[in-house]
Amino acid sequence: MTAASPKMRAVLYARYSSDMQKATSIDGQLLLCRKVAERNNLDVVDEFVDAAKSGLTEDARDGYKRLLNGVRNHDFNVVIVEHFDRLSRDPATIQRLKQVFEFNGVELMDQKGIYATATDISIASLYNTIYKPQLADKVRRGHDNAVANGKIPGSYAYGYRPRPGAPGERLIDKNEAKIVLRIFKEYASGRSTRNIAADLSREGVPSPGATRHKNKAGRTIWNHQCITGGRHGRGIIGNELYIGEIHWNVRSTILNPETQKKQKRRNPEERHIIVKNPELRIIPQALWDTVQKVRSARAVHMFGPTGKPQRRSMIPRNNEHPLAGVLRCGVCNGYMRIAQSSRNGAPRAACANAHQRGTCEHTRSFDMDVLLEDVSVKIDVKLLSPKAIEEAMSAWQEERKKDRKKVSERTNLERRRRTLTAEIERLSYAIANSRRKPDELLKRIDECDMERENVDARLQLLGNSSENVIPFDHPKFGELYRSEVRKLVTALKINSKAIETRVAFRNLIDCIVVHPVRKRMPYEYTPYLNSAALCGMKLFPENRRKGEEIGMLAYYDNGKSGKSVSS
Repeated sequence: MTAASPKMRAVLYARYSSDMQKATSIDGQLLLCRKVAERNNLDVVDEFVDAAKSGLTEDARDGYKRLLNGVRNHDFNVVIVEHFDRLSRDPATIQRLKQVFEFNGVELMDQKGIYATATDISIASLYNTIYKPQLADKVRRGHDNAVANGKIPGSYAYGYRPRPGAPGERLIDKNEAKIVLRIFKEYASGRSTRNIAADLSREGVPSPGATRHKNKAGRTIWNHQCITGGRHGRGIIGNELYIGEIHWNVRSTILNPETQKKQKRRNPEERHIIVKNPELRIIPQALWDTVQKVRSARAVHMFGPTGKPQRRSMIPRNNEHPLAGVLRCGVCNGYMRIAQSSRNGAPRAACANAHQRGTCEHTRSFDMDVLLEDVSVKIDVKLLSPKAIEEAMSAWQEERKKDRKKVSERTNLERRRRTLTAEIERLSYAIANSRRKPDELLKRIDECDMERENVDARLQLLGNSSENVIPFDHPKFGELYRSEVRKLVTALKINSKAIETRVAFRNLIDCIVVHPVRKRMPYEYTPYLNSAALCGMKLFPENRRKGEEIGMLAYYDNGKSGKSVSS
C-alpha cells in the first residue's frame, strides 16, 4: 500500500484596475480561485492581491512583486488566477512571466482548472492585444461620465476626503482646508513656497503624503514642490478644484515600452473636460486670482517672458558625476542633490533639506565641477601626506577593534552577497530569454558585480585576524596605497567623468562633507576615506572589457566606516 502523495502548494492572485470599481471584485476572484484549488486537490498556502492597480505595469504592484519573489524562492508549485490578464495585460509580459514560471518549476492555472500551456498563453496574449484598446475606451468613457456627474475618478487632493460608500465623490476636510487657505493667503502676501513649507514642517502639520499613505502616518516634512507644482503637477496653488472646478483629461499618462516608466503628456485643449462643482470650493475667487497673478509675475521674473524654465541639455544625470551621492551637508549631515545649474551649464549641488524642505539653514549651492577640480588638485596633498596617512591609520585601527565585536556585520554582508549573486543569475537568464535589447540588463549586471566586489573586500577585512592583518607601518601598505591614489589623481586630471575613474573615486572616498562659506569664498570641505581603501584594496576595477559600460558603484551602507582627512 503506497502512501498518499502530499498536496501541491498553491497560491492565489487577484487584482482589479480602478478605484472606481468595487473592492468586492477581489473577494469574488479569490472565492473562485479557492474553488478551483479545492477541485484540483491543491493546498492554498498564500494569497496575493493588488487593489486599484493597472495590469499594464509591474513596479506599482506590491502583491505582484511578492508573488514573483515566492516563485523565485520556490515557496509553492501552482499559481491560480481568474484569468491570465489578472497577472498582466501586456502580451510580452505574460509570455515572459510564463517562462519565469517554467524556469522555477511553477505551474499557472486559471478558472478552468487546467494547467496553462504555451498555446493558452499565446491565445490570451492575442486576446489582450485586441481587448486592451477596447478596454481603454470603455474606462475612459466611464471616467468621463463620472466627471460629467461631478465625480472624480482619480485620487483625492489635499483638503478633501472620499465620501464613504460613494466612489468618486469628495467631501471637504475642514482641518486640511484651513491649511490650504493659509497657504494661499501667505503666498498672495509675497511669501515663498520654501518658507511656507518650512513653517509647516516646523509646526508639525501633517503633509499631503502622510494623509494619503497610512504607512507614513505622522510624516510632517513638507516639500515646497507640493505647493508650487513641478513640470506636470499643478501643486496646491494651481489646483482648480479649490475653486470648485473639476479639470479632467488635461494630461495623459503613457507607458514607455523600453523603460516601463510612465510619462505624462498634455492633451489638446479640445479634449479637456471642465465641470463646475461649487460644493467643493475652498478658496474665494478673488484670492485665487491674486495668487495666479503673483505666480505668473514670479515665473516671468525668474524664467523670462515665456514664464517657463529653459532646461540646459549640458546638465548630466545624477549618476554621471563623480560627486553624485558623495556630498553631505556640513550643517545637518543630510545628502546634497543637484538643485540648479551654473551659467556654463555645470550642475550645482545644494542641501536637499534646505532646498526642498526648508529644514536646514545651509542654503548655498556649490558648483560640482569646481569642487571636483579642487578635490582633484588637492587629493594627493590631503591623502598622501605623512600626517594624513598617520591619522587615517590610527582611526582605522581604533574602529577595527570595535568592528571585530560586531558579528552582525558579517551576516549582513554575506546576505547581501547572496542577494547580488541571485540577481546576477536572474539577469543573465533574462538576457538569454528576452527579445528586448540587453543593454540595460548588462548595465545592471555590472552594477551588481561591482557592488559584490566591494562586499567581498569588506568580508575579507572582517575575516582577517589581528595576526594576519598587514601592519600599517609595513612598507607594502604604503606602496600599495600611494600607488592607487596616484593612479586616481592622474585619471581625474585626464578624464574625471570616465566610468572607471568614477568607480575608483567612490572606492576611495566615502563621503565629502561640505561646510557653509560666504559667497565668492573658496569652498571648504572635509573628505572621508572608505575603510576598504586603507587595506591595500585596488581602487580601479580589473578585468573589464574596454568600452563596456560599468554602472556607478552602488554605495552600501552596512559596515560604513569613514575616516576623516582634515581639509
